[in-house]
Amino acid sequence: MESSEAQPRASVSSTEEKRTPTRVNGSRKPVDPGRKLKQTIYPPVVGQAFWATAQVRVKMWDRALRRLRDAQESTLLRFVRHAQDTEYGKRYGFGTIRRYEDYRQRVPVGDYDSFAPSIERMRRGERNVLVPELIKYFGNSSGSSNKGKSKFLPISERQIKFQRGSAADSLYRYLVWRGENDFTSGFTLGLFPPTTMKKDGPTWVTTNPSLQSLKMPAFAKPAQLPDKDIREIDDYDAKLEQIVDRYFDYDIRAVAGTTCWFSLLFDKLLEKARDKGRHVDSVSEIWPNLRVLVGGGVSADPYLPVIRERMGRDDVVLVDTYNATEGGIFAATDHSDLPGMLMIPDRGVFFEFVPVEEADDPWPTRVPLWEVEKDRLYAIHVTTPSGLYSYRLGDLVRFPSLAPLRVEFAGRLSGCLSTTQALTTHVEIQRSVEAALEATGTRSVDYGAAADVGIDGTAKSRYVVFVELLGDAGGLDREKFIDAFDAKLCEQNRVYREHRDGEIAILRPELVVLPPGSVRRFMGDIGNHSVQTKFPRILDDDRKEILRSYLR
Repeated sequence: MESSEAQPRASVSSTEEKRTPTRVNGSRKPVDPGRKLKQTIYPPVVGQAFWATAQVRVKMWDRALRRLRDAQESTLLRFVRHAQDTEYGKRYGFGTIRRYEDYRQRVPVGDYDSFAPSIERMRRGERNVLVPELIKYFGNSSGSSNKGKSKFLPISERQIKFQRGSAADSLYRYLVWRGENDFTSGFTLGLFPPTTMKKDGPTWVTTNPSLQSLKMPAFAKPAQLPDKDIREIDDYDAKLEQIVDRYFDYDIRAVAGTTCWFSLLFDKLLEKARDKGRHVDSVSEIWPNLRVLVGGGVSADPYLPVIRERMGRDDVVLVDTYNATEGGIFAATDHSDLPGMLMIPDRGVFFEFVPVEEADDPWPTRVPLWEVEKDRLYAIHVTTPSGLYSYRLGDLVRFPSLAPLRVEFAGRLSGCLSTTQALTTHVEIQRSVEAALEATGTRSVDYGAAADVGIDGTAKSRYVVFVELLGDAGGLDREKFIDAFDAKLCEQNRVYREHRDGEIAILRPELVVLPPGSVRRFMGDIGNHSVQTKFPRILDDDRKEILRSYLR
């Protein structure tokens, strides 16, 4: 499953720019006047029509947010009606469900292991198991089940259609917010892994990005890069080299992919420019109309300072998304400059939320989207058009705002850092590191945290923060960094605060400043070269030791 925590910080240089369509050559430093950028085949009228469509869809999205129960309950009842004559539908009386309360009373929550026997039958081509139709595609998730087996998640044609819509939504809101009506004149560059489609009897095993690429509407393909021969390159460094070489003189308007890889692309692009003898200081001098990055997979916050430095402008916007193979995109940036992402309640996913303290109960309290509480920590469950019903993703979320409804990814049920039942989520780690960076006036390439247990022969523990800093780390005030990290973590996590008081169980954190290049070296050492890969916020003991070895 591919999830991303949600805390985008969109920024523009002025209100006027936000309302004015983007202009060519909008970078701070003039572009070489003799250089002509290749544009798409679309005439200007296409861009204007696209913008008009965006305005309509954003209004529909906002209306769905104002009428949450109507939007969500109608979604649920469509799925129930569709599957009422299946084995699962007959078992739980789908034919007599008239409202959400009926559904909640009859249908249990489940995880992958509870659905696995039915999914295996569907992979062999059986119909009328969870949904009536044959499911052709199964997403091979990066996660694993409780029994350690690979997950194969059903993706129906209906889900694919909804996913296309929610992906467009994230871009539509950006276009309306910025007033950009000539977006289709340029290209969108995707940083995604090779398309994988493996025949497995009557069905196909794939990944969600691969499936979305395969099912892209024909009218959209002329504006999408890279070409197939580059897209299918496995080695990511080689892929980036080919991208910057071939598309150096293209009018790139957007780059999409996992957030942490954008700066690597920009470094390659600047290097290519200098190899060509061009005296450039920023990406904006090469791709002057690139102002939006469509991310996901990790929080945008840690990367934006580096991205904006490479871009050479402060009006670059990152459109972040919260997504999963089970259902598609759940939420996207709303450009409010506030924590969280705007929920998408009408694109084919029904949401339920279980208070984290009841996450392992077989019949827990289940809260629909229209009844969630502000700032409460929940385990998210989804019902999808592909036959997953009240399915536990394993993600933890909270809602920093209810009007409009914004969600933020708070971590994984199985991925918390905890030595004394503190259950510190990686979002709490992220916020604490960001507070420390701000307090010390430093910026990071990336970071993660681990725990040391049994310090000096005692039962006490401590958190260890590993960080690679951008630039010279020689002037870093380490004590100030640790103080700010510790204080922010105490502010967020009551159990951590209580166990830090008087160092009763948790000692003062340790800071490990990694040598330059450590983040990329680490990703290679753990065998992760893919565009989908993120530097882990929570580090287990083996990974902690790998990072410590870089200091020797």
